[in-house]
Amino acid sequence: MNVEQPSPSAWQAIEAFYRREILLLQDHRYRDWLELIDPAIRYWVPVTTSTLKGLETRDNEIGYYDENFELLKARVAKLESRQSWVEQPPSRLRYFVQLIDVEAKDDGTLAARSNLLLLQYRWNMEQQFSGERSDVLVSTHGGLRLRTRQVTIDRRSIGNQGLSVFF
Repeated sequence: MNVEQPSPSAWQAIEAFYRREILLLQDHRYRDWLELIDPAIRYWVPVTTSTLKGLETRDNEIGYYDENFELLKARVAKLESRQSWVEQPPSRLRYFVQLIDVEAKDDGTLAARSNLLLLQYRWNMEQQFSGERSDVLVSTHGGLRLRTRQVTIDRRSIGNQGLSVFF
């Protein structure tokens, strides 16, 4: 598969997509966030293993999240129903995403790689997540849609506060 540098307009479209996504997530507008998701999504946050080569993931092992569109919709519905004890009261979230590379693929998709820092505050609980996001975006009549997201978190374990955020 050939890799091309995307046009400046593709870079601008991806940056606009991420700005919109960040605002929706920080504002807990998850139903609107789902509109940015392609129905064929694979949203995956694998568990990592520390090795001498660094953090490694395995595609065939369970992850913190391994969701399709239906599971993402179910998670959003649970958050909206107030039945999610881990989000009562709702967390204060701050996303910092640094887009570091974009490639235009032969199949018309855009592959984007970014660094992520997510700060989560609720009551006296504070969690920080840093890592790398590898996304594939598809162009639709309604704009870009997220087709795949793999988030590799830098730390090996999440802790006991629960995991309720979207990366």
